[in-house]
Amino acid sequence: MKRVILITPDSVPELEPITGGVPVSLAIYLGKPLIDHALDGLVANGVTDVLLLASDRPSDLRAYVGDGSAWGLKLQISPESIMLSANEAALRHSSFEHDAIFTLDRLPQAPDVAIISSPATWHQSRMTLLPLLAPKQIGAREIAPGIWCGLRARVHPSANLIPPAWIGPNAMIRSDASFGPSAYVESDSVIDAHATVENSTIGTRTYLGSMTHLKNSIAVGSMLLNWQNGSLTHLTDAFLLSRLDPPKQALSSPIGRLIALIVLLLTCPLALLRRVEQIAVLPPEAGEPMRTISYYEIPCFRGKLRCWPYLWRIVTGHFVWLGNPPLSPEEVNSLENEFEQLWLHAGPGIFTAPEADGCSAPWDDTARAHAALFASQATHAWRRKILYHGIKHLFL
Repeated sequence: MKRVILITPDSVPELEPITGGVPVSLAIYLGKPLIDHALDGLVANGVTDVLLLASDRPSDLRAYVGDGSAWGLKLQISPESIMLSANEAALRHSSFEHDAIFTLDRLPQAPDVAIISSPATWHQSRMTLLPLLAPKQIGAREIAPGIWCGLRARVHPSANLIPPAWIGPNAMIRSDASFGPSAYVESDSVIDAHATVENSTIGTRTYLGSMTHLKNSIAVGSMLLNWQNGSLTHLTDAFLLSRLDPPKQALSSPIGRLIALIVLLLTCPLALLRRVEQIAVLPPEAGEPMRTISYYEIPCFRGKLRCWPYLWRIVTGHFVWLGNPPLSPEEVNSLENEFEQLWLHAGPGIFTAPEADGCSAPWDDTARAHAALFASQATHAWRRKILYHGIKHLFL
């Protein structure tokens, strides 16, 4: 099996309150968007070419998957007015010469497990799929039998974890909380002290308050859905259940921003030189489209002086002093796998990890490895090395 047509689902009314306002195929499911898991499964089955049929916000899907190179695939997207059946897709796209057709209501890793047919399957399918999907994620680890933690997940030592359980990337479980069995919390969410989660799923960026007991439910933001009977409730008490807004703080520290502003003021005549506008991709937010920002370079300079306009982006909080080189959307789409995509988890910087280890643009596999490792484990020693290298080359 080499060439596959993948039909992504249309909007699912029963799931709309709990998918975070994105298409179902981009909704976070055990740490990653559902489409991400599907493409991983196709690659594992030897697929090389995918035609993606998208009827629900295809532009959002295109922004996330690009040309498929991040998964080692050749991927095309065909926008459709309605979701096609397998037979309709075979007839309409017969020129693709496909070997198989899949519908993203289940994953290639477990084709017998329904996922999106109802809120109940959205929750219950995780028990079967957790041991299949969690080990494939960068940074995920099994801290006890049947209990998986994503990258940078934090669990208080006094918390009681009962398998099966999933704690997503950057999620936090505080002191004396009881979590499990069959409890799943997605990225950037917080389970407060003494809370209890049993047979339930908590979506991204959701706060579950202290002393709250959650059972047989799916909670996303302030929305609470009982997956057994389908009852939907919107809670107005933010101390029980609420949405955690995306972090608004700057990537750079207040001291770093102040230093950048002082350097800008002291070297302001450089602003008279001709500048060239560029586009950089910012660190991603789970389940959301790619974020970009414009910045400038001074082409008449070589070395770090070329990056003088970066200082303004440090002041605005979008860049950092020590990070990874900024990447354009085209360069991001060329990142070949999930490990290389970790590059984006460190902010765009003036002094960068790949350059400190002897790499230079155009960035090769070695540079991508250094950038990904720095983004996932930026030690103080590594930061000192980057700063020393950057200052030395600035004056040389």
